[in-house]
Amino acid sequence: KVANQHALVRALEPSLAPLPKLASNSFNRILRLEAKWARFFWAKYFRAAAQDLFTRERRKAQGPLNVALNYGYGFLYHAIEWQCIASGLEPGIGIIHKLRRSRPSLACDLIEPFRCCVELYVMRHLDEMHDVKFMAGRFAEMMEDHWTYADHRFRLRTIIRLVVESFARALLSQNTALFRPFSLHARDACL
Repeated sequence: KVANQHALVRALEPSLAPLPKLASNSFNRILRLEAKWARFFWAKYFRAAAQDLFTRERRKAQGPLNVALNYGYGFLYHAIEWQCIASGLEPGIGIIHKLRRSRPSLACDLIEPFRCCVELYVMRHLDEMHDVKFMAGRFAEMMEDHWTYADHRFRLRTIIRLVVESFARALLSQNTALFRPFSLHARDACL
């Protein structure tokens, strides 16, 4: 997630320094680093979008930019949740996100690297994100748009399938090297 958001911010601000490599850290340390990065990322993102709102509203969003982000993330959640089910995985049992009633915790885990796709689409089509009808069309288009994954170009919905299937293979074989997460390619990060 952080690496993909960094690629997006570098597209907005090419002078941004490269992201330092993360050493093997404790789980809690990684979560703290992610939270620190989020504050940096959202400030840059909202400034680039020329919005007066500089904070990310997660629940019951009021600002149009936050409403659009939540709407787009909803598209991803549903696609990932359905792909988990199709791949024989239980979407309610996550690894990072804790088990909570009525929440697809595994889908919450697997969505993280894909969030940048929504953030890019919102930025690219900012002038249309005030109307739900336009948002729905743009996010449906996002799912059919081609992105780079494993050195090939695929539709986003296909990449979601490939990522979830690789996760299932890695889980079943207990071989983490089989998992191929989505990583935003610089060519796709262009606005």
